[in-house]
Amino acid sequence: MSVQVRTAIDQDAETVLTLLRQLAAFEGEPDGVRMDIETLQRDAFGPAPRIEILLAERAGTTLGMLILFHAYSSWRGAKTLMIHDLFVTETARGTGAGRTLVTAAAKLAVARDCCRLDVNVLDWNEPARKFYEGLGFAALPNWVPHRLGAEAMRALAHQTRADQAG
Repeated sequence: MSVQVRTAIDQDAETVLTLLRQLAAFEGEPDGVRMDIETLQRDAFGPAPRIEILLAERAGTTLGMLILFHAYSSWRGAKTLMIHDLFVTETARGTGAGRTLVTAAAKLAVARDCCRLDVNVLDWNEPARKFYEGLGFAALPNWVPHRLGAEAMRALAHQTRADQAG
């Protein structure tokens, strides 16, 4: 039986949270997920969704998920899709679930006239890097992701002009 992909619905929220917790544990942050069911319901399944979730299944068993969102290329003047999270359960790795999920995301990107599909990969996750490269993704030379965490973001937002003079 082949792997099937479908768009998650609000009744899948607990499953999605479980998969997110498994992903966090895999990435070494077992307590990293702070999202609750209400936030997930609002942001994935509410009237103004911020994320889209695809689930891979076989014979009624969830094998993995892919979370994505729209972004924009100002240089191209076109929409893009960003894979934020891809996770396949340990027992389902090697079944084609990950490939099927990413292929489904690529099909969505083409159907929505996006100019590209992006993903960030942890530098230590060599199997994931090889997986994406095997699908045709290319690492971006000279690009290093940066992040302004919540505390630093608040500090910057509250700086005054005098604070910035240096």
